[in-house]
Order: sequence, then C-alpha cells, then structure tokens
Amino acid sequence: MLPHLFTETHTSDTKAGELTPEWADRLGLPQGIVVAVGALDAHMGAVGASVAPGILTRIIGTSTCDIMVVAEDEVDGRCIKGICGQVDGSVLPGFIGIEAGQSAFGDIYAWYKKMLGWTLKNIPEEIRQKVMDDMLVELTHEAQDMEPSEDGVVALDWMNGRRTPYANQNVKGVIIGLTLGTSAPEMFRALVEATAFGSRRIVDHMKEQGLRIDSVHAIGGISKKAPFVMQTLADVLDMPIRVIRSEQTCALGAAMFAAVAAGVYADINEAAKYMGSDIEAEYRPDEKRTLVYETLYKKYLELAKLAEIIN
Repeated sequence: MLPHLFTETHTSDTKAGELTPEWADRLGLPQGIVVAVGALDAHMGAVGASVAPGILTRIIGTSTCDIMVVAEDEVDGRCIKGICGQVDGSVLPGFIGIEAGQSAFGDIYAWYKKMLGWTLKNIPEEIRQKVMDDMLVELTHEAQDMEPSEDGVVALDWMNGRRTPYANQNVKGVIIGLTLGTSAPEMFRALVEATAFGSRRIVDHMKEQGLRIDSVHAIGGISKKAPFVMQTLADVLDMPIRVIRSEQTCALGAAMFAAVAAGVYADINEAAKYMGSDIEAEYRPDEKRTLVYETLYKKYLELAKLAEIIN
C-alpha cells in the first residue's frame, strides 16, 4: 500500500518556505522571498472577489466554477451531497470551502456559433472568423430584444455532461419546442436561458441542503463581455449579481495570501480591506421576466428528468 502524500494541511495564509537560489536566479528575484502555501486557482479567485458567507462566487467562462464558504457550525459535520468539493480552509481560513460548477457555459454559445457557421468552412480563415463573430453579435442583439415566453424553446445545458448536482459526464443536451417558425435568435436565447437554468439548479441544490446564498459575485470573461447573459442569469436566479472589476482576480487572491504570509497584513481580512477589488457592474432581476422564468425553469427540470431516463 502506497503511503499518503501528506499528514496535515495548511491554509494559504501560511508561510511554506522561501524562494530557493535556483528559482531566484530563474525568476530574476531576490533569494529568500516568502512563499505561501498554494491553493487552486478558482479558490484564490473567490478570495480576490471578496467571498464571504452568503455570497456565491461564480467564475464564468467556457464552463463555470462556483465557490462559496460556510461556517463550520452551518455544515455541522455533514458532507454536502452532489457537489465537487468540500474542504476545510481551502478558500478562507476558518471556513469550509464549497465547490460546484457547470461542465459547459460559454462553450455552448461557441458550439452554436460553429454550427451556424458550418457553411463558411471553405472561405479564408480570417474572413470566416470575422463573419462568425459578427453573427454572434447580431444573434445577441436580436435575442436580448425578445421577451421570454412560457411557450418558447427550452434547452438542457448538458452538451458536455453535468458537473453539478451529481456529476455525470454521460448525460446529453436536449432542445424541445422547435417549430418551422423557430428562428436562430430564439434558439440562441434558449441556450442562454439553459445555462442560467443550470446555474439555478446548483443554487437550489445548495439551498435544499441548508446553505445560505443571498447574492452572486461574478468573475471571468463572460461576466465582463456578455451583459445579456448576465442579466438573464440575474432574472433566472432572482438575486443580484455583482461583477468584480479586477481583470486578474485569481492572481489578486494569491497576492492577498502572499501579503499575509509575508507579514504585510495580519490576516486575510486585513489584506482584503486594502487590496480588494471594487464592483464594476451590478445586475438586478427584472420582476416580470423572473415570473416567466419560474415557469420555464419548471419545464427545464422536467426535461432534465426525462433526459436522465433517456441517457
């Protein structure tokens, strides 16, 4: 039987050692710089995004990684079911780190753009790319001008499997409600709504197990580049979403921990006070659209049950 790689763990505000002569030479840095205990990039990103109890941090890009922290007494020794990780101190010292996510988010939009652009495969790459990018912009403009409809197209965001709740990479995506009158922008809107419904399912799953989620902090490319997607997400979740201004939130969180390990600040709370990023934008749910999405979300859940049986 192979031995374990470690016998104890440490949080990232702890000094792990100092920069060795070899790496100091390679990096062009002074020898002896304090090196803090490392952590996963998304967990550092949540710290850079001012994670706190009740705040779900979403790293939104090609897929999503969802991070939150809860007090030990809130978990009370339980294992939260169907998520991707639960580790004491993995995000903030003194709190339980919780991780979940979606296997595909922006990748679904890219897939749809690629599908629509298939007929352009024989034209020069530079021209094809511009036409496809312009097409996605136009799809977005038309889709965001539409209002959600209870009788509209409904999609399931499992094109790359499901990560949370209860990971299953064998499930597939589904689209229902298509007619000969369905337009490309309607399809695109349904896919955006599907990614939002998948996000809602994660939030509901957490809440069903007694975890508190009051608002969302968002980082990553989609959060900064896609206002339509972010507004739809706020409408479906029925809670405010605040986009963090920092362009490198994961690096910012790592720098905060490094500052604590090096003795610049007493703890991560003090580091966040002086180093934390402010809010770039805030999306608030629209009450009228939220009511429609309640009906569509129920259809999404029914579609998910059916897809589980088929798959």
